[in-house]
Amino acid sequence: MEKIRVEHKVRAQGGLMTIYYSMKQILRSPVKSTLFLLLSGVSAFLLTLGGNLWAVNLAMLEEFEEIFVTVGTVEQKIDHVETYKIWDAETDDRYDQRAVHGKRISDEVMDFEGAGYILEAKQRPSFGALVDQRVMGSVYDSLIVEAAPVESGRADESFPMRAEKVLAGDEAVLKEGDIFYICDHYREEPRSFEAGTTYIMTLGHVNEVHGSRVEHIAPEDRVPEYMPDNSVASYQFTMDRELVYDAVAEAEDETAFDVVTEGFYETERGRRWLELVRSFDCQAYTIPVTPVDKTLLLMPFYWKEAQISKGRDITEEEYAEGKPVCLISSELSLVLRKEVGDRLALPLYYATYSEVSKMGIQAASVLNAQGKVYPVFDEQEYEIVGIYTAASGARNGYEMGHHQVVVPWNAIPENCWADNIAGNGPMRGFNTSFQIPNGTIGDFMAAWEKQGVEGLEIRFYDRGYSDLKNGIESRKLMAVIFLTSGCVLAVLILCFFSHLFITGQRRRIAVERLLGQTKRQCALSLLTGFFLLAAAGTGAGCGAGQMATGRAVKAAEQTTEFDAAFSNAVIVQTDTKENMLPAAKEKYGPGAAAAGIGMLLGAALIGFGVMRQELKKEPLKMLGEMEE
Repeated sequence: MEKIRVEHKVRAQGGLMTIYYSMKQILRSPVKSTLFLLLSGVSAFLLTLGGNLWAVNLAMLEEFEEIFVTVGTVEQKIDHVETYKIWDAETDDRYDQRAVHGKRISDEVMDFEGAGYILEAKQRPSFGALVDQRVMGSVYDSLIVEAAPVESGRADESFPMRAEKVLAGDEAVLKEGDIFYICDHYREEPRSFEAGTTYIMTLGHVNEVHGSRVEHIAPEDRVPEYMPDNSVASYQFTMDRELVYDAVAEAEDETAFDVVTEGFYETERGRRWLELVRSFDCQAYTIPVTPVDKTLLLMPFYWKEAQISKGRDITEEEYAEGKPVCLISSELSLVLRKEVGDRLALPLYYATYSEVSKMGIQAASVLNAQGKVYPVFDEQEYEIVGIYTAASGARNGYEMGHHQVVVPWNAIPENCWADNIAGNGPMRGFNTSFQIPNGTIGDFMAAWEKQGVEGLEIRFYDRGYSDLKNGIESRKLMAVIFLTSGCVLAVLILCFFSHLFITGQRRRIAVERLLGQTKRQCALSLLTGFFLLAAAGTGAGCGAGQMATGRAVKAAEQTTEFDAAFSNAVIVQTDTKENMLPAAKEKYGPGAAAAGIGMLLGAALIGFGVMRQELKKEPLKMLGEMEE
């Protein structure tokens, strides 16, 4: 036992002596040793920094893919601005202007090779759905009345009428027996009315009373004046947005009001008036339902002007599979007394491609070409999975509509609304949007330019991803340069200094071999100092590289402002124009260890390789070559 302890002690002392003499030999060349220490540190620094930056960039890209979504919108450009004359009962002729979009461009042009969609571009309709609670005034507080003139005359100024019967509308606004005033305010040739005759008309509030017949009314009383309408025409469209022929509308005399006589409601026009009355009542119970492939394709949700306040969003699986689930507004939740988890029946009875606004879903008429209220074309019960709250500020048609419900596009049978289209309109940013992979805006626009389609404007929203990716790509290039430089420098340094430290000590190798040391002992004696210097330089370089990486990551996490443009498309950011980059979460930690291990493995392989070549030579031959 004592013998074993002595042997261990001798070996330990021998190891310490080996390290001592090896370091002593190395330090006899201080310039060479210091230079090797510094250069190995520089190599380790470059390898650590390059590897860490590469890892950080990959981690950031992965995080960005989870956080950022690139959405595009399509809008048909205005073809020209048209000036038209308006007759005004108070000011005579005046002129106004309106934008004309020209011939409709179908969303089919957006289906082209190279688009690379995640969610394809298609123009979304909005559907009118009936609910069991009154949700709005009847057609924006319009009325349908049977009325008789107080006196005969022309409606060239405020003209008094008596309401004989209020068929549709809010009785708080007008009730049977009330006197109200009409005016053909915007007709150059106002129409005449005969006392003792009962007329049926639609009334819309457009002005305040004026003229000689209302001199007894004080201006501060603000008595409304109505513009009468006599039309029961339908505005039904095909899937190609062509107007469906309506024989009654074709034969309609726009200058003549319908007179209510005995048996009037048994005539074609009389039955249409009754259907129009029913349609007014229906629209008071109508909410807009919008089918979409992803909630973020609705720009208020993308801009975070609308956010889920209760429950959750519709999942990708539910969108893809067309599950009967929905999101409703917080206001609708209160009106219908519905909460997350409840079920909501949505009988859809008409579609429109017009704007949905804070006033609700818009349609000129919900009578079809046969003069009937559109029948229900799809009815399902939807589970309410989320309740959202939307900002009240308008954004040029992009705001969420009054009581708007969001459902998966695939939950609605394809084109089942083809015979129930009550409103037409071109592709607009609020009803035509799509999603593409992040960072592919350039590829998309290059493919789009090849189509040669004129008249559409495509806007992209990526929350600054394009700028972030450009920064990351720049850092990736720097990482590659650092890694390449570090690798090349490490190999050259290790090869050069291993040659200096080993082949420069051939005399020592030969003497130690002749004194009886084994090849292993000789290699250990010579390489210990070399490895210790390499380890010291590598450790210092890796530490410095780690610190430099920390500063680089901290700089990358700073808030950045973005506002960029791309070709004839526009890349638009959120209104805040401020996006916080996610932290790299210390994902660069293993970089220093990897660089250190790599450097030391390289030193071992190159050092032992050079040493092996020297140990193959006979000691006497080595001495002889040196003497020569």
